[in-house]
Amino acid sequence: MELTMTSAIWQVMIDAAVMGTLLLIGQFLRARLPLFQKLLVPPAVLAGILALVFGPKSPWEALRLLPLSASFGTYASVLIVVIFAATPIGDRPQKGAMSGPKIMGMFFNISGIAVLQYAVGMLVTVAFLTKLYPALHESFGLMMATGFYGGHGTAAAVGKSLADLGVPDMTDLGNTCATIGIVGGIITGMIIINWGTRKGYTHYVENPKELPIEMKTGLVPPASQKPSSMGTVASICLDPLGYHLGIVLFASWAGYMASKWFANWTLAAFQYKISIPEFCLSLFAGLIINSLLNRTGAQKYVDRGSIQRIQGSATDFLMISGIGSLNLSVVLDYAFPLIVVCLLGFVITWFWFIYIGGKSSEEDWFERNMMMWGHATGVAATGVLLQRVVDPDLKSRGIEDSGIADIFNRPIIIALQVIPPILITSMGTMGSIVTIIACFVIVAVMWGAAWITKGWVANRPLHKYR
Repeated sequence: MELTMTSAIWQVMIDAAVMGTLLLIGQFLRARLPLFQKLLVPPAVLAGILALVFGPKSPWEALRLLPLSASFGTYASVLIVVIFAATPIGDRPQKGAMSGPKIMGMFFNISGIAVLQYAVGMLVTVAFLTKLYPALHESFGLMMATGFYGGHGTAAAVGKSLADLGVPDMTDLGNTCATIGIVGGIITGMIIINWGTRKGYTHYVENPKELPIEMKTGLVPPASQKPSSMGTVASICLDPLGYHLGIVLFASWAGYMASKWFANWTLAAFQYKISIPEFCLSLFAGLIINSLLNRTGAQKYVDRGSIQRIQGSATDFLMISGIGSLNLSVVLDYAFPLIVVCLLGFVITWFWFIYIGGKSSEEDWFERNMMMWGHATGVAATGVLLQRVVDPDLKSRGIEDSGIADIFNRPIIIALQVIPPILITSMGTMGSIVTIIACFVIVAVMWGAAWITKGWVANRPLHKYR
């Protein structure tokens, strides 16, 4: 038993080492190949593709060269707990920054598209795709929004929840949607930026082709390098990175233990086990810890930059695990449904960009809207990247206001990740219908609130600067 455990621990180290090496190769390819620079493909995506081609899930047996464990895809469902636990820690929103039409407009813009993606994905699946593919489970309708708005982390979390509820293969399908979303979101985002500059909608740039070298290659020139974190404890006592990692892992552990306790308690009390995903409760654990830090004044010893570096690293490794463990046979079996929902996702997000995002900001609507595009097709980091292309000095406050909006939409997004899988698996088609109606109602209510607060103005024109 001890030998088996020792071997397992070494395999974890080998898996991490291989994924880290693939990240370096992905960064090298990004830095050296103009095609990847032009498309702004994240190194983690390149690393994930290499893990898929040369790892244990490769469709070509002769290419299975990497010493990755057969179950290395499981890391995604563990790392998502770390990512969610880190999300609120060290966050200190400024007083007075959470009100006004700008914030309401950004909240509706960022949040409404997520709910609409869930509604449309479910509607087209129940009404159309399941008729063509009777074996396709109705929960597939969640995967486009899960992958597009949530990214690989959320795809792993929701896929695991559905697997626990008896629905297989959704992790593979969700990760495929996430990969299409993040790569397609960057490519289409750059197309939209070029269109916007030609139309005169961009305020701060007239030609997006001259990107900073660090955005192209991913390598920051020495003159532009700056600290990404700050030491809040003396390294002679405790390394600052280890200190912050301890805080994040404590929240992760608390969420995991709370999930197990709740499942066992419901089984003992009601003879029916109800599971709340670990990632959801780790987020609440992080919120509680952050609240205690702020109330006790200990927040001054927590560096948000360090927490974000931990969260970002976990996200990169999660993307490798998610993409590299895709079951291509499942993806190919459902290629047509995937194409349909992903194309539909881009189409509705484009219409939202113009008719909602374009009327949700009185000024700098295009720059602020790039945060929505990145959010809705990949991850927040994609939105930051695209916004920096059109707003290099970040004058439009798109990043700040979207961050504030995320604080308010977090309960809605978490509910969409947790409740629909339970409804669909327990109630069947009726659960799907309830989910669809509820999502459309939520969008309508948010739309009405944005209209009343002037966060969205129907007759507001798309402002041109040239």
